[in-house]
Order: sequence, then C-alpha cells, then structure tokens
Amino acid sequence: MTAAMPIPTTPPNSQTPQVIGIDLGGTAIKLGRFDANGRTLQSLTVPTPQPPEPDAVLEAIAAAIHTLDPDRQSLAVGIGTPGPVDETGRIALVAINLGWKHIPLADKLEANVNLPVVAANDANCAGLGESWLGAGQRYRDVLMLTLGTGVGGAVILDGKLFIGRQGTGAELGLITLDPSGETCNSGNHGSLEQLVSVQAIRRTTGMEPAELGQRAASGDAEAIAFWKTYGCDLGAGIANLIYIFTPEAVILGGGISASAPYFMPSLWDEIEKRVLPTSREGLQILTAELGNQAGMLGAARLAWQRLESENATPSSHPQSATATDVNLAYHMAMEAAEFNAGFLARTAHELRAPINGVIGLHQLILSDLCDSPEEEREFLTQAHQATVKMLGLLDEVIQVSKISLGKQRLKLQPVNLAGVMKTVHQSVRLYAQDRNARLNFLSIDPGLHVQADPNWLRQVLVHRLNHAIAQDKGSIIRVGIDVLPNQQVCLWVEDTCATKHWQEAIDWMETAMQTTPSP
Repeated sequence: MTAAMPIPTTPPNSQTPQVIGIDLGGTAIKLGRFDANGRTLQSLTVPTPQPPEPDAVLEAIAAAIHTLDPDRQSLAVGIGTPGPVDETGRIALVAINLGWKHIPLADKLEANVNLPVVAANDANCAGLGESWLGAGQRYRDVLMLTLGTGVGGAVILDGKLFIGRQGTGAELGLITLDPSGETCNSGNHGSLEQLVSVQAIRRTTGMEPAELGQRAASGDAEAIAFWKTYGCDLGAGIANLIYIFTPEAVILGGGISASAPYFMPSLWDEIEKRVLPTSREGLQILTAELGNQAGMLGAARLAWQRLESENATPSSHPQSATATDVNLAYHMAMEAAEFNAGFLARTAHELRAPINGVIGLHQLILSDLCDSPEEEREFLTQAHQATVKMLGLLDEVIQVSKISLGKQRLKLQPVNLAGVMKTVHQSVRLYAQDRNARLNFLSIDPGLHVQADPNWLRQVLVHRLNHAIAQDKGSIIRVGIDVLPNQQVCLWVEDTCATKHWQEAIDWMETAMQTTPSP
C-alpha cells in the first residue's frame, strides 16, 4: 500500500487543541488535523485497502493517524463512513460499497489509537462541515443534499446534527416522489434518489451529468430541457422536506451541483408553486462550498462536539455554590449507601459457597461416610480451605465498614492499573454472561501506575460494573482509562442501558439546580 506524505497547511502548535477528522471512502481515506476553529493543521490521503475488509481498513486508518499525528497531540477522532451509523456513533450499521454490516468501528479504532472515536454517516459529516464552515455557516437550521451516485442527506437543527432514532434518520434521498417509479436499493419505489442521482441521469439520458452540463452551457436545447425537468423533480422533493423541517437554508452538494445554474430556476419555480410562503420565508437554496473537504471538516466538528459534551459541567448552569454543594453531598451519600448495599449483597452471596462446602464436608465426616482416614483428612483439608476463604471475605467486610466509618485509613501505594482491571474483569465476567451483557475493556498501558488502595479501588470498580450490568439485560458496557494532563487518571464506564434507569437522578438534579435556595 502506498501513501501520500502528510501536507502541512498551517504550522502546528503543540499548545493548540486539535482533533482528527476522517472521510472514509471506497477508494480513498482522507484525514486531517484541525483546531477548534476548523483550520487544517495537516492533511493526508491514503488508499482504501482492497478488498476493504474491516480489520485491514482500520489498520490502515490507525497507521495513517500515527503518521499524521506522531506526537499524539490530538484529543479525539471523528470519522465519516459511507452508510448509517447507530445513535451512539460507534457502530457502522451498513456500508454497502465496503460490504460492511454491524462493524464496531469506534471500539476497534479506539483500541488501535487510544483516542476517543465518534462516527457518523459521510453525508451527515458533509452537512455538518458545510454548516460549520461552508455555505451554511450563517444559519442554524440547514438541510444538505449530496447529489452523486446516490442521494445522501443531512439535517442540522439548531447547529446540531439530527440522526433520528437508532441513528438511521435523515435519509433524505429515500423519500417517495413516484410510488410506481424505479425500484430503489432500499426497497422503496420512485424515491428522490431514483429521479435525481447520477444513476438516474445515466438511465434516463445515457450520458454523464458533466456532459449534460457542458451541452447546456453551449446552448443544446435537449440538455437545457433535461435540466429544467431535473429541477422540477428536485424541487418537488425539497418541497416535501421544507414542510417537515422549515430550514433556513438548503445546500446542494455532490458532482451534479456543478450544473446548478441550469436547474436552479425550475427548482425555485417548483418550490414557490408547492410550498406556502409562510413555510419558505427567507429560505436560501445554496451550493456547497467546501468540495471534497466537507466530509473531513464535518468529522472533525463531530469530534469537537463529542469533547464539548463530555467536558460540560454543572458549573455552566446558573446556580449558587450552595445548590451545587447540596447536590454533590446528596449524590455522594446515595453513592456510598448504594456501594455498601451492593458490596454486602455480593459478599453475602460469595460467603454461601464456602459455608455450604464446610457444612457438606462435616456432614460426610459426622455420618461416617469416609472410606478411610486419608479420605477423612482430605475432607478436613477442603473444609479448612473453605473456612480460610470465608475468613478472608469477612475481613474484607470489616475493612469496608471501617473505611466507611472513617476508622481505617486507605493504604495508598503504587498500583498497576492493568493488573487491577484484569482482576476486576475476572470478578464480573460471569455475572455479565448471566445477564447477557457484553463487556469491552479497552487496552491499558501495562506500565501505568496510580496511587491508590488496591483493595478499595478493586471493590469500587466491581461495584460500579455490577450496577451497570444489573440495569438492563443485553447492554454493551465499555470500560476505559484516560490519562489527563494534570497527572491524574480518569476511569470511566459507558453503557447502553435504557435512559429510564437513570432518569430519576437526572430529573432530581435538574430540578434542584433550577431551584434558588432560600436564605
């Protein structure tokens, strides 16, 4: 595989916060490093491995990221893929031209580059890029249609990407215009895509859009008539979308948009004929400005928004320090009570096994069921081992109670996090299997150490994971560690359980934060 050398666009500054935006295509992968203002610090293009097997493609992306950012200055990665992505921005549900289906894209790439990764449909990324720094940057509510081999779409509402339930919304090219029309890959008939895509143009005229544009420019009457009909079809489709979203602007991208001067007049005529003036007041129909950079920029914007959402803190809400302290104290008390209850319940369950073992072995001895003194000694040895295990568990209960009461200080010492996480995984693995939960422990630097009490740290992590596993059967739980610049480590747990399990606490906090405390 050959790769182009990275091309610096703006001199990188090691103090400049930056992210990586990636546009994954069937033939090429475009990558760029961008600062928070969208300036390109460096860019790189590498070929997409053929055949585009997921592991091969992700290895190529990881290698390109290391080439693009050898000093590991980037904070996150955004990636646009040719197909829908789930609502968490982690799983590529379908990528037809890559032959992918349900690929855990973000998980796999994070494991290779050790950076947070978020993914979205490539058309969504293009729309986000145009809304951020292109034709739509002056507007908050924007639709984008990419007029290419197919017709992709993006919906930006109040500056945020709208993806719909399960991440499969905003398929603007699949709306129906002619119920008896050509069959679409989606199974629909007469979709907008079947009337205004490159494939539709080829099927109707036997020519390429660029050739038809050139003929129209030279005054060819048939080409001019074609573009007039094309504008009517596209205008009818956009009219439907206007009634649903009432956007401030509609942006047209993709190769066909180069011929916009020839179909824009009939497109506007169709919109004015079909859409009430109140629904199109101030509407702008624009052509894209960022070209093939839109996908990368949109992916970078996606990464920035991911970081912004993760860094949002309650201090951004107008509230007094007193209200914040009360909320914090309440949730710390609830967390401590929940931990103690969960720990005691789990330990009591673990105590049952050695106790039952001791009782059973003694029963065999007392009933004279041993065949020989040697077998009796073997039973006594097993009973002794079970008793030692039981005492160890009781010592752990006593230790936890002393720490909770403040009567025993934590034994802080250098702790290897990789070893602790391995023990934690072994402790919760069977419970996760029983609950049909999928655990994903991200890779950890084997040399990473922190100051902590190893037993207490292990107990807290096991409790937190057991709580997440218990919430919803079949959930996906990710566990990872972020090394922060202030010589601290952030251990995090992310799960996919239904929001109803957390709603009470969320509602309580929001209510409390909005309430002004009395003197």
